[in-house]
Amino acid sequence: MELTETQATGTMEAAETQVAAEQTGTAAAGTESFINPDGSLKEGWQDSSLIPDDFKGRPVYKGLGNDVASLLKHIGHQDIAISKQGKGIFVPGPEATQTEKDLFAKALGRPDNPDGYNEAIKAAIPKEMAEQYDDLEAIGEAKGVFHEIGLNPGQVQRLIAFDVKRMAAAQEQMKADPMPLYEQILPLIQPIYAKMFKEELQKRWGDSYQSREHLFKRAIVENTKEGEERDLLTVRIEQDPLIADLLATIMNKSFTSGMGPDTSTGSPGGAMNVQQRIESIMKNPVYQNANLGPKEHDRLVQEINRLYSTQTGSKMLE
Repeated sequence: MELTETQATGTMEAAETQVAAEQTGTAAAGTESFINPDGSLKEGWQDSSLIPDDFKGRPVYKGLGNDVASLLKHIGHQDIAISKQGKGIFVPGPEATQTEKDLFAKALGRPDNPDGYNEAIKAAIPKEMAEQYDDLEAIGEAKGVFHEIGLNPGQVQRLIAFDVKRMAAAQEQMKADPMPLYEQILPLIQPIYAKMFKEELQKRWGDSYQSREHLFKRAIVENTKEGEERDLLTVRIEQDPLIADLLATIMNKSFTSGMGPDTSTGSPGGAMNVQQRIESIMKNPVYQNANLGPKEHDRLVQEINRLYSTQTGSKMLE
């Protein structure tokens, strides 16, 4: 608050003295009159001798009006504010104590604790959007912030209503044109999908993972043109383990046609086929670690390529 009640009263006494002097045709000695007989204030009164030197230039005088009645009204407002709660309630300044801040917030209607906003929040959320906000506990952190900065329930209700309106508009925009959001979140979710994809196939294929992964990737390479179309298809397939498994199975059957039943996924019975032989070689420790025997490793690589080429006419490994 800019003036205490005592300071404001002193200022008014000086103003009344000037009014009396103006009405009798005499002004206080050495004092220029800035009050007209009708109680209005002359232009420039804020910088006149009406204002004590140590109060001149304070922002409070800019919005008081230009007559004595406005000054009296302001004093009345001060008296109401000062008497609130039976204690002095002032606008907290930079050096205000927490107690002073709490008294001011309470005078403006802040509830005693964050749960005091519950009814205001409920009233601001339409029934059709209630599930999106979950229960009140889901916005408990927000309630704590509202209480900390001193909002009253009416202000909180307006804020929540604004947020509801903002969310509804965002949802309508997303329905009308979802691509901007999709393009924004795709780079974020692709690594997550890739990890889940690999884990699922490792669980499904077990020791056959390496060879079957090669098969489904080869299915893409052999049946698409290099470029954007292939890249897009690869991204989509690598989000769905079932499709990758299907492609690997189809490719495996095409390679092992006439070589006996396909048992590479663990089906019982049947003669060992090319795919099984390749997988068996890949499990060899020397194949997995060439440092254990470089010559034997080269021989195993050549054997894999020989088996693979019997069905495809090309090398599996370079």
